[in-house]
Amino acid sequence: MDFEQLIQECPDVSDLERLLQVERYAWLSLSQDPAMVISIDGQVEDANTHWERVVGLERERLQDTYLIEHIHFDDRERALAEMQRLVTSDIGSASVHFRFAGGDGEFVLLSWNIIFSPFHNSYFCTVREVRSNDRRRSDNLAYRDVLTGLANRLALSEALAELVVTCSEHDENFYLLFIDLDGFKTVNDTFGHKAGDALLVRAARRMQSCMAEPGGIFRLGGDEFIVLTNCNARDAAKSLAERLLWRLSAPYELDGQQAKTGASIGIAAYPADGGSPEELLDKADQAMYHVKRHGKNGYAFADQAAN
Repeated sequence: MDFEQLIQECPDVSDLERLLQVERYAWLSLSQDPAMVISIDGQVEDANTHWERVVGLERERLQDTYLIEHIHFDDRERALAEMQRLVTSDIGSASVHFRFAGGDGEFVLLSWNIIFSPFHNSYFCTVREVRSNDRRRSDNLAYRDVLTGLANRLALSEALAELVVTCSEHDENFYLLFIDLDGFKTVNDTFGHKAGDALLVRAARRMQSCMAEPGGIFRLGGDEFIVLTNCNARDAAKSLAERLLWRLSAPYELDGQQAKTGASIGIAAYPADGGSPEELLDKADQAMYHVKRHGKNGYAFADQAAN
């Protein structure tokens, strides 16, 4: 629905509010997965009936509660920070996973795809359960970013942990690349969120074309991506970063006009820069921001950023 046109055609605020309510009800009813509308302050405004099937909570029990009440304590800070980013940045959607308290008191791991609508001043969320018996399936939608089709943050957390264990056992090394698109905010401001989402999809395809083997690219959230590579030589990781920069710096055609972005890439090596997933992500993140501070559209290894 074109909300700007709707606002122009409905000067009466009460008429507009009724139309938005109807539109929200239709969205909830048509969703085949558990769906929820959450106010900007975190209160559940409405939900569909599929929640009872997945977590054992009736729609009526969810309404008017606050999302934070249902999130596992250890997951709250990360989950709420991701949602807040949708309001304060120019990101159109986010994927996040966390443990959700079910009707029986047990926690269920859920994968959430979240969109913030400034017209409703609410979050629109669809959810899938992550089941232990199908986590290995590459086509499991809980492990896929809804916008780009890349593996998501949940897939990264498991893949990175497994890669660390495997390389530790076999005395091998690997490189992690942390990619942040430069100029993405300008694209959103100039062309709108729809064009920004289209650019993210194309950027994902460009990154995939740089990989010798499928997989290994994850959307962390917004315009941030992670690449895991089994390159065991620094020069190979450097060559991959250069290919990614070259592809991501090429212009995009959006609505008949050219848009240009770049990329800042931070590179961390296992085990030289960290022995755990958290350490590697942190070191690569620091290296990426080092590039940002020194002109953007480049790459840096973690040991260079530290000096």
